[in-house]
Amino acid sequence: MTGKPAEPLDPSPPTIEEAASETFVRRLHGECTPADLVVLEARLKRDPAYADAYLRVKAAWDSLDTYSEAPELMAYREQAIAYARDANADRWLKAGRYTRNPWRNAAVAAGIALAIAAGLSSHGYRAGQYHTNVGEQRIVELEDHSRIALDTATRLKVRYSDDARIVQLQEGQAQFSVAKDRARPFKVVAGDRTIIAIGTVFTVEYVDRKVHVAMMEGKVAVVPAESAHPGNTHPSSSSPPALSDGDGQGVRLEKGSALSEKSRDDRNATIELIAGEELRVSRDGENTVTPKADIEAATAWREGKVIIRRESLGDAVRRLNRYSRRQIQIDDAALAAKLISGVFEAGDTQGFVSAVQRYLPVIVDESASRTIKLKLQIDPTGSASAEH
Repeated sequence: MTGKPAEPLDPSPPTIEEAASETFVRRLHGECTPADLVVLEARLKRDPAYADAYLRVKAAWDSLDTYSEAPELMAYREQAIAYARDANADRWLKAGRYTRNPWRNAAVAAGIALAIAAGLSSHGYRAGQYHTNVGEQRIVELEDHSRIALDTATRLKVRYSDDARIVQLQEGQAQFSVAKDRARPFKVVAGDRTIIAIGTVFTVEYVDRKVHVAMMEGKVAVVPAESAHPGNTHPSSSSPPALSDGDGQGVRLEKGSALSEKSRDDRNATIELIAGEELRVSRDGENTVTPKADIEAATAWREGKVIIRRESLGDAVRRLNRYSRRQIQIDDAALAAKLISGVFEAGDTQGFVSAVQRYLPVIVDESASRTIKLKLQIDPTGSASAEH
């Protein structure tokens, strides 16, 4: 009795560094779905060795920007590209059932990046600038094991000092999962507000000079930016707040310093937020605190969704436009003021417009390739049609 010859197994199963590199490269090239990102976050939490490997690959790759002009790096990049090209060609010539995952070939570049960074920097991780493009999301693992999830079109800068971990959110939205470090509070600067935490989970949005903070876990103190940085040339009259991590240790927020219901219009006050609450700061600095916040809507972007609860169409369009290069344009103030609610796919501009057409009296102009114009429909009598 003759049998089919056994197919060879991959002689070199992936190391934990290769597995981390493969996942990193797949995410870098946009091949990770929101579900994949959830799985990744779960593994990062339960597998310290994998989390450490992923952190080193990610930090090494990011550090390449610092040395982009270095001759050594240019040579290594050429080597990485050539290696990946040869490995990929070899994969097609020797394809088989147990051939290496194709992403492992691409991940070679990430592995080489790890070696480059180790050779060029004795410190390994370097805090710096991070950003996402339109339609992209990204997870950044910091050296203290805090994690930042960046939403689309987001820019932020990270720097560490002896007594603080500071993130400047320059534009966009991010979720922060802060590792506890009583000696170095975690500060997020967004516009003229600074959010101070020790160990917690929260999101911050800074778009159009408006700030939105939503709390998932723990608590934070929100203060005018100059209050959190005493070295400012125009410091606030109030001293920097202190924050307790809940076990009676660490820095403490004095009783009565948090903003009360009655004084929520005090634009220089310190506001303490706990899990389930949110703060919105308008362009002119007015504070609005919601004790029972819509956390589902605040974090929907992590699942690739945009949840809109009775917002003006103009505001809804501004939110949806951040996720797509094809922009929706409204030139009619009356139409922009109409209220809309719904759950939409981030980046699905056409789907959003179709939904608006079903519920509002609009005329859609798609003659331009990168712009969809919406106009209020006028009935024969010359007045706008009634809202659906």
